[in-house]
Amino acid sequence: MRVKFHPAHFPEDVARARPAGRTIATHAREQLERDGVNSGLLSPCEGDARDTTDLAGLVKLYLPIPYGEWGLVLQGATDPDGLHLVTVAFGERHPDRRPSVYDVAHYRRHGHWPAAIR
Repeated sequence: MRVKFHPAHFPEDVARARPAGRTIATHAREQLERDGVNSGLLSPCEGDARDTTDLAGLVKLYLPIPYGEWGLVLQGATDPDGLHLVTVAFGERHPDRRPSVYDVAHYRRHGHWPAAIR
């Protein structure tokens, strides 16, 4: 499946990442824009997750593939060329003392931070 990177959010997320994350993001973007992603590598996000995020209808991809500590949250979209995925957020999956990729995706989707980090 094709993957498109949000023109504002992705650069913002990469700029906030630690150096290792920036490297992972750069390589992942090159690979995903060139090859797309196998749907078998995607996992559904939860609508009422333990971390208080609500990401129902979105999917996640661990980076580096397949089980890395970084991740992308993506949503389905269509354009004249058909179905594709668009990035919602990139970041660490479960960092200490800062928002996770899931927290950022929740914020971008709902306009407020999840209850666990407010």
